[in-house]
Amino acid sequence: MGTFIKPISNQTELFSILSDEWKELITPVWQLHASSSNIYGLFLNDQLIGGGILFYKMPPYATSFELENENLFKKGYVYLGYVWISENHRNKGYASKFLTLLKKENPSQKYWLTIEEENLRYFYEQNGFTMYAESENEYPKEWILTYNG
Repeated sequence: MGTFIKPISNQTELFSILSDEWKELITPVWQLHASSSNIYGLFLNDQLIGGGILFYKMPPYATSFELENENLFKKGYVYLGYVWISENHRNKGYASKFLTLLKKENPSQKYWLTIEEENLRYFYEQNGFTMYAESENEYPKEWILTYNG
């Protein structure tokens, strides 16, 4: 069967493998965003091991830096958030596989995302994303990366 992605209609499925911090952030406000987002799961032999959420409008708890760059939606970008791989499947290339399969599923789609850990910048750049903007504040420092389809 191998590795594949597919849309998930039941958010509980992806939310069950998210970190507690992300669950606490998104669960209470999910109903406000469910109609303007899609959840994609990464499956390994029919077992959900990761995934992410595509937001077609600003995701919950957007920072002022993200709000300053909200114009990316008007330029055809979709916000990629809550990319997550279950802990026992990390450091095995599955996050890259998720991004590759997502881009293959939607080949002309442009994506943007925000990171707060600079070490993730290299990972996303290795997966075809480029630096778009860097926040001026020192803490929390944020970077926006884009992928142009």
